[in-house]
Amino acid sequence: MRLLLSFLIVAFISAGCASQSARLNPGVKLSQFKRVYVEKRLNDNNATDAIIAAELRRRGFDASYGHLTMMPRDTEVVITYDARWTWDFRSYLIELHITANTAHSNKPIATGSYRQPGIVPKEPAEMIAVLFDKFLE
Repeated sequence: MRLLLSFLIVAFISAGCASQSARLNPGVKLSQFKRVYVEKRLNDNNATDAIIAAELRRRGFDASYGHLTMMPRDTEVVITYDARWTWDFRSYLIELHITANTAHSNKPIATGSYRQPGIVPKEPAEMIAVLFDKFLE
């Protein structure tokens, strides 16, 4: 009985494991750019764009965010994202996809995703930091 209970507890805890993936363009590194713009998604009411820009600034980039029509002319990289939020007694980010492209030629630099279906989700800033760790490897 104890063995079964232990197995069920381990299965329950591990069922909510987070997964991350990233694909990088070997010919272009995100670290070679300085000026980054995060495009605001119209369906995002959780300020994910501001959190992404704050993480980029923390890493030394000159980052701003807003609607694509407000992008500064000297922007080198455009970050787009899709964020899926859910509610389970509180609102939390369950899935995030981030893509980085060169601003004017739209050349892909990196794309990554983070999914966390777990019981104790990470904060959005932590998820974003994990993805940018992978982008800047």
